[in-house]
Amino acid sequence: MKEGLPTREEIITILQRLKDPETEESLFDLALVRHIDYREQDGTLVINIDFKGRMPSCPGCVPIAWLVQKGITDALVVEFLRYPAIKRVEFIDEERR
Repeated sequence: MKEGLPTREEIITILQRLKDPETEESLFDLALVRHIDYREQDGTLVINIDFKGRMPSCPGCVPIAWLVQKGITDALVVEFLRYPAIKRVEFIDEERR
């Protein structure tokens, strides 16, 4: 593992510590993060996060869900930018095959 990156255990600890503001459950317990990759060429941490299954069917509730999602992604950015090898954090929401 490259120096300045979080270990697997540190990643799990971060995901266990951060909570979904709606449910107060950890991101780890909710299994919101599917996968994390690191692009060494530009120092980007790419987090594959599953928000699709959590979008409400009520059109009036969607903006609230976006705010909750932004709070979660902002918290993840703060946590991971503490590691010197990580220059930026990018989020994707796609299923892997």
